[in-house]
Amino acid sequence: MNEQALARPDLPQVVASAPWIRRVPLRSPTLPPATHTNAYVLGESELLVVDPGSPWPDAQALLWDSLHALRAQGHTLRAVLLTHHHYDHVSGAAELARALGVPLWAHPDTQRRLSNQPELTIGERVRDGDLLPFGPRGLRVLHTPGHAPGHVCLVDEAGGGLIAGDMVASQGTIIVSPQDEGDMALYLSSLRLLLARGPQRVWPAHGIAVEEGDKLLLRYLQHRLLREEKVVRALQTGASTLTALLPLAYDDTPAALYPLARESLLAHLLALVTTDRVETSSNETDPEPTYRLR
Repeated sequence: MNEQALARPDLPQVVASAPWIRRVPLRSPTLPPATHTNAYVLGESELLVVDPGSPWPDAQALLWDSLHALRAQGHTLRAVLLTHHHYDHVSGAAELARALGVPLWAHPDTQRRLSNQPELTIGERVRDGDLLPFGPRGLRVLHTPGHAPGHVCLVDEAGGGLIAGDMVASQGTIIVSPQDEGDMALYLSSLRLLLARGPQRVWPAHGIAVEEGDKLLLRYLQHRLLREEKVVRALQTGASTLTALLPLAYDDTPAALYPLARESLLAHLLALVTTDRVETSSNETDPEPTYRLR
């Protein structure tokens, strides 16, 4: 049986071809059906921890056990990196960094979003194109905004794959929420950027590693584009508010999920406004903004 068949979302994962990439799933306050957020321990002699996102001591202990074992083998932890600011990615970071005496790293836009949380002080800012010295050939930072303004992915230059954060998931889905500075137009651009890199293994924040990661990225892009066209068709009926458009554009979605679907719908509408396919207006007498095709 191959490595992929043996992998489980709730169990640690390492692949033989890239042993410097270690996935450590931590039970976290994330959206179902996912129940865990993956922390990653990256590197050979020197280590980088990515997204220790559980606030719960029993879950944090699993990561601590992994780090203690690696330190006993002579490895040194250098920093903790956050792919973005969401709670299920950062909630264990401050405690881990403080206990180990290492800095927190993040993109400047993530630093801005965390500026009201003094315990999450960012010690070093990472930017698009930076090469971080972990693994045989380093980790290349890619700024991939959309899900969050400061979202970054890490490309293992030795060919181990892409640490994808919340760009895609192999368990559950990805929400783009305008209320939390999510931007669907930027998210679609970031998906295209990653797809242009060609076939690669994808290590998501939720779920197991995906060997044919380009196919996963393409499915996400195609799904979003199909949903965008459903939104356009809903607008063609004359419906113009979120309330009226929701059951038309999300007629395949259970009503119980409508609160999340409403956020996604708004994200698609704002993306269509950005690309000049839709115009929006509001006034004091309208309970909701209206949207119309141009």
